[in-house]
Amino acid sequence: MPSHKRKHQEEEDVSDGYSEVQLSDDDVDISAALTTKKPRVEEDSDDEGLKQMMLESISKRNMKSGTEILKKAKGKNLVKGEVGGGSFQSMGLHPSLLRSLNLQGFRVPTPIQRLSIPALLAAPPRDLVGMARTGSGKSLAYMIPLVQRLGGRHSTTFGARALILLPTRELALQVLKVGKELARGWHSGEGTHAGDNKDTVSSKHGQSLRWCLIVGGEGMDEQFEMITNNPDVIIATPGRLLHLIVEMNLDLKSVQYVVFDEADRLFEMGFETALSEILQRLPTARQTLLFSATLPKSLVEFAKAGLQNPKLVRLDAESKISSDLKMAFFSVKHTEKDACLLELLRDVIKVPFGAVGAKDDADLSEKKHKGKGKRPELFTAPHQTLIFAATKHHVEYLTTLLMTAGYSVSHIYGSLDQAARSYQMDQFRRGRTNVLVVTDVAARGIDIPVLENVVNYDFPQGARVFVHRVGRTARAGRQGWAWSFVTSTELPYLLDLHLFLGRPLRSDVTEDGDQVYTENLVLGTFRREKIDEDMEYVKSLEDVNHSLPSLREVMKRGHAMYERSKGKASPPSYKRAKEMSKDPKWMLAGSDSGVHPVLLRGSDAAQLRAQEEARHALLRTVNSFRPSETVFEVGGKANMANSALMKERRKALQKSAQRALASTSTALEDDEDEVPVTSTNVEMADEEEIMAVFDTTKKSGYRDEEFYMSHYQKDALTEKGYSLTDGATFAEQARGATFDLAGDEGVAQRKRNHLTWDKKKKKFIQGDGAGADNVKMVKTESGTKLPATYRSGRFDEWKAKARVSLPRVGETENETSRAPRGHKFKHNKVATVSKPLDKLSKDYERKVRQLKKKAEGETETSSSRPPPGKKGKKVGGRFATKSVGRVKGELKNAEQVRKNRKQLENRRAKNGRGSHSKKRR
Repeated sequence: MPSHKRKHQEEEDVSDGYSEVQLSDDDVDISAALTTKKPRVEEDSDDEGLKQMMLESISKRNMKSGTEILKKAKGKNLVKGEVGGGSFQSMGLHPSLLRSLNLQGFRVPTPIQRLSIPALLAAPPRDLVGMARTGSGKSLAYMIPLVQRLGGRHSTTFGARALILLPTRELALQVLKVGKELARGWHSGEGTHAGDNKDTVSSKHGQSLRWCLIVGGEGMDEQFEMITNNPDVIIATPGRLLHLIVEMNLDLKSVQYVVFDEADRLFEMGFETALSEILQRLPTARQTLLFSATLPKSLVEFAKAGLQNPKLVRLDAESKISSDLKMAFFSVKHTEKDACLLELLRDVIKVPFGAVGAKDDADLSEKKHKGKGKRPELFTAPHQTLIFAATKHHVEYLTTLLMTAGYSVSHIYGSLDQAARSYQMDQFRRGRTNVLVVTDVAARGIDIPVLENVVNYDFPQGARVFVHRVGRTARAGRQGWAWSFVTSTELPYLLDLHLFLGRPLRSDVTEDGDQVYTENLVLGTFRREKIDEDMEYVKSLEDVNHSLPSLREVMKRGHAMYERSKGKASPPSYKRAKEMSKDPKWMLAGSDSGVHPVLLRGSDAAQLRAQEEARHALLRTVNSFRPSETVFEVGGKANMANSALMKERRKALQKSAQRALASTSTALEDDEDEVPVTSTNVEMADEEEIMAVFDTTKKSGYRDEEFYMSHYQKDALTEKGYSLTDGATFAEQARGATFDLAGDEGVAQRKRNHLTWDKKKKKFIQGDGAGADNVKMVKTESGTKLPATYRSGRFDEWKAKARVSLPRVGETENETSRAPRGHKFKHNKVATVSKPLDKLSKDYERKVRQLKKKAEGETETSSSRPPPGKKGKKVGGRFATKSVGRVKGELKNAEQVRKNRKQLENRRAKNGRGSHSKKRR
């Protein structure tokens, strides 16, 4: 190597390694001379300036290494946005992390990632609240800083360093997979230095991050072992994590990074008590993150999370749902939902019948085992459909119905076993089933590749739930459809959604293409003849599967309870829904209007439209028919009382109709005389001119918009959709509407003096009365309520059985925590000679005889065995340890059979009881 190049390389190595040098008070700062930069001023010579300079140096080095990695991987095929401002490379990520992102296909960050990652990696750690629509990459937005902050290495100091709390088990499994993929190969590109010990380097490379998954439905012993293995990151659901914390007396003071994913759902599902207990055990000097697709602007519901000066990253102002999502709403009758679902799957989505064949399974298994270390790929197809139902009873009924109809179906609901839930989800992800029927347990954060269809069998009660449901499709730039069934009782919820999304509600479509379904809410019905055919088909399925009627009755009772428990829509929506049901222009179920425009597409679209026009003409002809006689006059005599009465009534109706027609024509003539004739190209007035001329609010004088406070909130409809109390009960709404003149101190004093009635103690007690002794209660998976500090002692039993000791936080981890699973303890006891028999014992002679027979039996068996090394009979076998004479025969002779029969008769006679009641004479 030339001297000038070697000198330049040495200068770079010195400058890169400067971030690891710590100066003492007596040392002289020669960094400016080494890095060929201007000397810094004295104000930056303190710890803050030194730390900032170290971070900048590391970031520049990572950016340079990241650019080299991308150039080696892509060459000259670098896409605009992969290098430079706003890219992953410009964020100063570690080269190994950047390589993992590149291998997984993450080239350009999404908006939420571009705003969140640099803020989370800033010098003083700062709390963050991130809000973006579902499918925008929120999970990666907090996983990348997590892996970067932990350094991608396992810490030998005992104690978890990061905690991620999620509402559902499936989402926890997905986040665990994302984290492991990011941290994989962290040290694969790391070089060594001269003089380093090879054993030390190899040991460092083997210490990758340890992950721990704590969810309900799994065995407690396995999770005890996970915690004792000293994980770096804990991914958990709040209920099971609090149980482990109390059982193990776990210390969480080492946690530096806390994430609440789907935060609104965590507080909504009743985890408030568990979250507050967990937060009390976390250190104050931590970095807290809240991520969700729907987050209230005021953040009142999330103040309990202990945020300190958080940064708000909110990207929901313009797009609440994906711009690639196409929506269609069908007005159906409640009794015809099953028939409409079958028609939708068969004719619109075109889901094939049956499951993957044996050949496909063989291909899958072949691909699964092909190559060392490769994971099986996912084989989801575009026609795969996700169906959301209200309760688990709906899920069981729909699963049975669709499987009887010939579809391959998976199902998931909350009370299903965790192993079964994982299996059902895996079957759907691999494409072995075409339909997945779920409750709202799968509406949060689950990413299913190439999923294009989501069906709302039961329309959700709130706009926030609808956003999460339809967010399972149209993710990461892909197209998707959301099909929703709306009954007459669910129509107000659709109107609330219409106000929340701010998109027009239409019943007809004149434009071509799918763009109209992304910008509008199109409401229509199914074809009547198809519904009638499918109704008969559903009845015929009951003869095939006799459990369908009973499951339907259970579903009806569950749906009645669901209707009573869910919240209400806004009163104006109920009023408008009644008006829509009377308006003939809206295509609602039971009306004579046309079918949904999305059903009139395809190769035979023109023929279908012609049939609909002919049907409309026939209906108009039938509706315009007026008989000359009524039912009272048919076949009657002219002088009958009913006939005379109807004739007088007909004359009165004709006169009233003529008067109404005359008044309408007169008004039209007056309008024609007053309105001058103008050209057809009339310039329309804009909104400002209309408000300036026709503003009726200025009757009381001038109103300055800057200083005027309206009684109606500007973003009331949007906030109602985002709020956790959307559609809440009357008690919660009334509690929020309370007007109090006292200050905060008065409110706190009144809460302390508040008395509640305790049913067990039969008296008034202070506090909320959550438990018998006014203690905090948490709800377990089985539905029972237990105190938050309840301990069952299972960890103590497991610790004694496994012989494991749990070190304190900050100490070095034990050797047992480094050992792999399944470690067995070796029995080291030396065999000793048994004690001689006691001659004074009563059974001395019997034991002597047993020992003698045993010695004779061993001698016979040893003599009958073939010599070792020679071919013969197999050593051992069925009677290897016993002599043939001592073996009890399995077949019974005639005498044994008669004896058993006699014993059975005697037993029956003995157990027989006569009547003790006196006989009547």
